[in-house]
Amino acid sequence: MWYANIIAGVAIFFLGIGTSVLAWRLPYTMESSPGPGFLPLWLGIIMAICSAFVIAQDLKNKESYKSGKLFVPETVKCIQVLALIVAVFLVLPILGFSLGLGIVTGACMRMMGKHSWLSCGATVIASAISIHYLFGVWLTIPLPGGLIGW
Repeated sequence: MWYANIIAGVAIFFLGIGTSVLAWRLPYTMESSPGPGFLPLWLGIIMAICSAFVIAQDLKNKESYKSGKLFVPETVKCIQVLALIVAVFLVLPILGFSLGLGIVTGACMRMMGKHSWLSCGATVIASAISIHYLFGVWLTIPLPGGLIGW
């Protein structure tokens, strides 16, 4: 796990630096408000600082280095959830946003909590309907619709 923490810390550090560098090119302020570069610049700086603290703390903690494990079971679950999210977003043009997000919710319930298939299926349906009506109808935010229009 020690290796994974160091690798993730370095990756987040470079992501923060990259975000700050790219945000530096955007206007920092507008006439009377923060500009489009304000938030990404500070988020990048904060990400880099926080990841530097994580890296330093893990370099000091040599006990977790002795275990030699790169991944623990929780890390594998996180990778599975990430793969699920990527897969759903790849088929989003077919499923639509509401149904795709409902499937992610139900599948994550099944993977993480070992809920029954019935409760996961009910969650998929309830989530898809709720998202569609909350955002698409009530708030009138146009969501990407798939082949079924959801």
